[in-house]
Amino acid sequence: MHWVLIIIGTFILSISVSNPFYKLLIKKRIKLKMFVNLILRVFLFIVGLIVIFYGLYLESI
Repeated sequence: MHWVLIIIGTFILSISVSNPFYKLLIKKRIKLKMFVNLILRVFLFIVGLIVIFYGLYLESI
């Protein structure tokens, strides 16, 4: 189970960091203003990190 969380967290993190991946998955479907895009990317980055660290925490138990 912890490997699935780490993989999902990495996927979320890659969406927030990679511009082509973000444009392909999010920006193509949802048209948002620049400020909202920035907030969404920061939110996805933080959520990705939390999911990855939670997966690592579950692995260490």
